[in-house]
Amino acid sequence: MLAALLAGAPALGQQRDAPAAQPGERPGTFGEVLEVRVVNLEVVVTDKHGVRISGLGPQDFAILVDGREVPVEYFTEILGGRVLDAGGTKAAGTLPVLAPGEAVGTSYLVFIDEYFSRPEDLDRVLVALHDQLPNLGPGDRMAIVAYDGKTLSMLTTWSQSVETLERAIKRARRRPAHGRLREAELRSYDVIGRAGLDDQFRLRAEELIDTEFDPEETRQVELLTGQVERVVQAASAALRGFGGPPGRKVMLLFSGGWPYDPTTWVANDIRRTVQEGTIAFGYHLYRPLIDTANRLSYTVYPIEVKAFADQPINDPSGVTPSAPERLRQLENVLDREAEEESSLALIARRTGGKALLNDAGNHAFERVVEDTRSYYWLGFTPSWQGDDRSHDVRVQVRRAGLEVRARRGYSDLSRTTEVSMMTESALLFGSPPSDRPLAVELGDGKKSGLGRMILPITVFIPLNELTFLPGAEGYRAQIELRIALLDERGNSLEEIPVVPLELRVAEPPKVAGFASYDAGIKMRRRKHDLVVSLYDKVGGTVFSTRMEVDPR
Repeated sequence: MLAALLAGAPALGQQRDAPAAQPGERPGTFGEVLEVRVVNLEVVVTDKHGVRISGLGPQDFAILVDGREVPVEYFTEILGGRVLDAGGTKAAGTLPVLAPGEAVGTSYLVFIDEYFSRPEDLDRVLVALHDQLPNLGPGDRMAIVAYDGKTLSMLTTWSQSVETLERAIKRARRRPAHGRLREAELRSYDVIGRAGLDDQFRLRAEELIDTEFDPEETRQVELLTGQVERVVQAASAALRGFGGPPGRKVMLLFSGGWPYDPTTWVANDIRRTVQEGTIAFGYHLYRPLIDTANRLSYTVYPIEVKAFADQPINDPSGVTPSAPERLRQLENVLDREAEEESSLALIARRTGGKALLNDAGNHAFERVVEDTRSYYWLGFTPSWQGDDRSHDVRVQVRRAGLEVRARRGYSDLSRTTEVSMMTESALLFGSPPSDRPLAVELGDGKKSGLGRMILPITVFIPLNELTFLPGAEGYRAQIELRIALLDERGNSLEEIPVVPLELRVAEPPKVAGFASYDAGIKMRRRKHDLVVSLYDKVGGTVFSTRMEVDPR
């Protein structure tokens, strides 16, 4: 664990003066409040030849939630980016009022995987993206983020300016890509871990089906799985950071090559059926991304950048294997490209998008624009409980011979989770999760073990801005405190801890005043970004601040 919030010592009965607010304008926020009351589904209907079907009405669709049919309460057909038919339904919740002929904008979030992508491949698809920016419609917008294996960087927030987006893509092209390192790791393992086996083990491996990995194989599986998990978490964080743009929401996921099953990938031999029960694969490996996209109504279009290529396995001296040996390898080797494509196809299928494979990356944006210009927009009102449960959603068309493409789920998002998402967004993208300032004071750090320290922190709670409710003994306010850290190497807590607090007063404060909350943060002695947020559960207000901490 990078840092830990130690037990706080609340001083809620005494009021203290808060430090003066920092001067300067507070930037805009990314993590908007997600007041979702209607679940919207973008639905594509085709015949058996893949031809789009238009002219259907709400009576032609069935929505099944956890196996039970629910009414279609909102219906709009979008054709060529404009409203064709609103189906006589009215807007509700997050779904807009749309008139026939009205243009419907799309928000495109571009995620660039620099960790697995080779420089030349990534540059090629970025040049293509740059050249295809004129495909943006008048109501469209785009944001671009990049992940280098440590840090998720925002290259531009939402913008409708082609010039702004062009500059962001040029910056992306100047950033280093690290796919060659991933390729070297793979080749080093293939040479040393497999080609270097002694004859006795090689003979046994050819005759038997191995059900266990040797230590070198286990290490490689764990390494690869951890790498994939990090890039999946980064893509999920990007979605959460840009959770509430208007219009349809689409992610262009530029992937450098992620295996469907790291265990099978490392075994790299179709004769071996190795069972490693603790290693995630398939849906379980990519579930954080899939669930986040479905939770926030994003359609994901994974784009194959091509980071790896199956190369001849050379021995450490660099000599290419003989023809018979190479033939034996080719007969039994795993098709790693197919493994990568299976991962992208899974993400697309679960979120209602399409996987763009092989050279489709050269035309990715124009194809995504074409695919997202025509669809049916369906909505239904679930029974919201705010318990963060995931629900299965299936859309069916009542006419025979037609096929449906739509996302496969939604989450009953709690407000507590929303605020944590906003705090994480602020940590990653440098903007506070709200425009209500929060006063925070840091003390002098104390050494706590090798390379670690305890940093005292005091949070000043604005009493007169909280919502107090009457109770048996005076008035009470319920709040949640979050403290999040990100160090200069891109390490952070996997989950932001939530500290519930309750304040009791005889009468609601009518003038400005502060209560203080004291705590200690155990952290490494290196530079960190710090975000502190305070959520008033009754009033719904979020107070926050963001600062840099450098204890060195």
